[in-house]
Order: sequence, then structure tokens, then C-alpha cells
Amino acid sequence: MLDQFKIFPNIFWKYTKVLKSVLYLEIIICIGFVYPIQSQSQVAAEETKISDKKEETVSLPKTVSLANSIQMGGFVDSYYLYNRNLPKDTERNYTTQAVRNNEFNINLAYLEARIDEKKYRGRFALQWGTSVNANYAGEVSTEKYSNQNSVKNIQEAYAGFKIAKDTWLDVGIFFGNIGHESWISHNNVNYTRAFALDYVPYYSSGVRLTHQFSDKLSGQLQVLNGWQNITDNNKDKAFGSQIKYLFSPNLILTLNQFAGNEAPNNERKQMRYYQNTILEWMVSDQLSLVGQFDVGAQKAKESFVYEPWLAAYDSSLGEYRETSSHAYRQWYHGTIWFSYKIAPEYRLSFRIERFYDPLQVMANTGTRNGFMSNGYTTTFDILKFDPGLLRFEYVYRRSADSIFVYRDSQTSKKEDFFVIAFSLKF
Repeated sequence: MLDQFKIFPNIFWKYTKVLKSVLYLEIIICIGFVYPIQSQSQVAAEETKISDKKEETVSLPKTVSLANSIQMGGFVDSYYLYNRNLPKDTERNYTTQAVRNNEFNINLAYLEARIDEKKYRGRFALQWGTSVNANYAGEVSTEKYSNQNSVKNIQEAYAGFKIAKDTWLDVGIFFGNIGHESWISHNNVNYTRAFALDYVPYYSSGVRLTHQFSDKLSGQLQVLNGWQNITDNNKDKAFGSQIKYLFSPNLILTLNQFAGNEAPNNERKQMRYYQNTILEWMVSDQLSLVGQFDVGAQKAKESFVYEPWLAAYDSSLGEYRETSSHAYRQWYHGTIWFSYKIAPEYRLSFRIERFYDPLQVMANTGTRNGFMSNGYTTTFDILKFDPGLLRFEYVYRRSADSIFVYRDSQTSKKEDFFVIAFSLKF
């Protein structure tokens, strides 16, 4: 029995060793199975995260950077006008600027966006004011799809491209190039405009090609819908041009031209030709002198030939036969501006002008001598509110005929008025 008991521990010990070996083997096998599964799950999780990042990266919107040269701005031009003729009418004739009598109003206000890059440029400006309503009154509105009701609030809307080293091509609606004074009163030494500016285009619609020949000489060619119109009144296109030469930075000569048919389709062609000459002399930082002379000619609408035999043949025909005219009716402007800065904060300016249109091509008065008028303007500016400008102006105009509204239902040969205006450009 004792020997048996001695053998049992030995057997137990052997079995114990076998059990330990089996246990170790199971642990190793378990580790081997578990670790690969955990590794694969971690790799799969990392791949899922990477793919999610890729999807997030792809789904992000692309940012578009705006050009640094984009500029936003605006302008407000308010005025009060007191007409000494004391007209019953609230609106003045023969002008588009400061047209309302004895009333506070806005002559022009606009908001603009402008861009100017090396290869492209453009400007878009929306406008309002009494001068806007007056300037666009001649736009055609009888066409079914005419833009007259919408374009009047577009001051400029053009896109330009640099097609050569010193050549630009602009397409759209842009300011007219004829005349020294600008539609923006802030840029002029007088608040109101000369007759010479009220009877040339404030705006044009078409294509213009500008080339800089040298530091002193530049030129411009234009193909336009017509003479200050966006909605064309006939099937013909008009042509404009400009030559500018700098004798020096202080002495500049500008020549502007226009040629085009200004008759509607139901009338014979009435070609209009116009030449505008401007000479600017900046004598010093305080003193400037500008002269402008314009001449225009337009073909007469019709002509009548005396042929008495017509009545004998057919009494309904009369003694005159209508035919195409070869005669041209002409008109002239002459204007001089003189401006002097009394001090850095004060400026005094004068304007003398003569408008001669006896055949009433541009201004229809229905009187014997037509529109023959002289004008004298004095303007005092307070500049210390820059970019604001406070202005006081007196204008006296006298015509050969009694054409200016006076009192209740009368007319007068003279018109004189005072204007107080404040403009702000930002």
C-alpha cells in the first residue's frame, strides 16, 4: 500500500506537467487568434477614417478669390433751386440738370462696383435722380421689348478686355465722351451744365476701342446705337471717335467726333455730323482755364420743289413737290471756364457760353430766331468737407426770343436762378 501511495504522487506530478503544457498551448493559440482579429479591425478602422477624411476633403466647396482691384462706391448730389422768374411750372426747360424749381431734390445718386485688372476691367453703376429722368426721356418706349423702363437706372454697365499691349475693347453702356463737363457734378468747376453739355450725349451704348499710341497721344473709335440712346430708333449704327494729345501734363487738346443717322425708320435719312474741340490749360495748382467750341450739322428732313404744272395735272397735288433734301442745318456752341482757388478750402469759378441754333435742330422753341442764348455762371465752392462739396451758384441766361417760362403763363427772354448744392462721393 505504501508503495502504491508512493507511485501516485509521481503519476500525479506527470499529469500535472501535461496539464500545464496543454494550458500553455491553449493560451498561445488563443492569443494567436485574438491578436490578428484585433489588428485587422484596427486597420479597417484607420482605413475608414482615412476614407472619411478623403470624402470630407472632396465635399468641401472651392473658394473663389475676388480681385484686389474691385472698388465699391457711391455718390449723392442734392440741391435746392430758386428761380427768380417765379414760374408756375415746377420744371425748367432746355436743360437736364437741376430741373426742379423751388424744391429740395436729388439731382443724381448712384452706387457703383468697379474692377481694373491688367487684362480686364469694368464698371456697373445704378442711378436715380431728376437728371436721370430728364436724360432718358427720349428713349424709345413704343417697342414691345424696349428696355426704356429698365435701362434708365443703369448709369454704366460695360466689360473691357485688353486685346493688345496698349489697346482696350469695352462693350456695353458707358459715359459719352463729347464735352468738357461730366454728368458727375463733383468733377466740374460749376454745378449746373453748359448748354453745350446738355445737347450732347451724356451716355452711349455700343463698342469702343481705345489705343494709347504714346505717352502723349491716345485715340478712340466707337460703334454706337445712336446719339444718346440705348434702344435704337432706326436700323443704322452711328460712329464716334476721339483724339487726345498732351502738349504737356498741363496743356491738353481733345477732339471728339460723331457721325450717324438720327431719323426714325419711317423718315428719310438725316445724317448728323458733330465736332467737339476742347483745350485745357492748368496754369498752376490754383488756376485753370478751359475753352470748348462745337459745331454740328444735320441733313434736312425734306425739300419742296416749285412745280406749278402739278396742280394743272392734279389739283390734289398742289404746286410743290416733296423731295429728298441736300441741305444741312447747322448749330454752334462756344464755352469758356475759368477757375481759381482762393485758398485750399475755397474755389471761385466762372463760365461764359453761347448757344446758336437758329434752325432749331437740337432745341425746338417754335420762335422766329430759334434757340440763340447766352449764359453766365458764377460758382463758389467750399472744399473743406472733402469728400463732400458745398456749392453756391448763380446763373443768368438771356435768349434772342422770349422762350423762358415767366410767372403764371408768360415767357421771358431771361432766366436767372440761385442753386445751393451739396454732394458727397464715397
